[in-house]
Amino acid sequence: MRIPTGAQKGVFAEEGVYLAKGFLTEDLLRKARACFDFVRTNPSPRAVTAYPGTDQEHFVDDSHPESWQSGIKNFVAEAGVAHYVSQLLDSEHVWYFLDEYFSKEGGRVSYTPWHQDHSVIPTQGKHWVNLWISFQSLPARNSLGVIRGSHLGQLYNGASYRDPKDLTDPLYKNSEYKRLPDIRADLERDPASWDMASFDTEPGDVLFVHPFALHGGAPIDEQTPERHTMVLRFFGDDAVYSPRPGMAYDWSYLESQTEGEPFRAKQYHQLI
Repeated sequence: MRIPTGAQKGVFAEEGVYLAKGFLTEDLLRKARACFDFVRTNPSPRAVTAYPGTDQEHFVDDSHPESWQSGIKNFVAEAGVAHYVSQLLDSEHVWYFLDEYFSKEGGRVSYTPWHQDHSVIPTQGKHWVNLWISFQSLPARNSLGVIRGSHLGQLYNGASYRDPKDLTDPLYKNSEYKRLPDIRADLERDPASWDMASFDTEPGDVLFVHPFALHGGAPIDEQTPERHTMVLRFFGDDAVYSPRPGMAYDWSYLESQTEGEPFRAKQYHQLI
């Protein structure tokens, strides 16, 4: 069974991101694509069109109520993801958190806001990882950008996803959280202003990202006119509850909403 190398574990711990080339076999890639296609054909009640009617318009879905039984469960088991994540995080236990789906099409979506997933998820801790799986060949300019080491830094205000002209528009309007930096503008002025990781990827590659890390970008253009991506999220023992201002979503189903208590809920499948 495949396990991460010592070098990969070190890079993930320090930088919060690394690319596993050829992580998925052709058969596993087909099964992953089938999971993606199921959700696109049968969107969940949470499916939305982000930035409708603008150049930023794209499809987003997550936490599909049928996706686990319709294919994700078998895919995760056959790919040996739980054991791999357990080794990567040095966690005795591993839970499956949720799935996300992104469709950018037509060669006109310019950017995904830079953000940290944990700005809307009431949690903290080392034991979190996202598996970013895209089904097209992507040059680095069209792949997800991740700021190395930012998972070890501060938590910024979330991106509201409401203003296509201001991708740093804050989610929490009255909050002590610092507003997101305009990483896109900074990088356009000076590519060395942020230590950004972005990789050329091929179908079958998997990008491992800590969700606390600042990440975004991943535009499409005339050369790369579409991007279909599935993200699977996992956490381990060191994942604890940490409230957010305003609480953009309902988290009442968690077993505890006491700060510092384990982040657990019956709906999160324990894999190990």
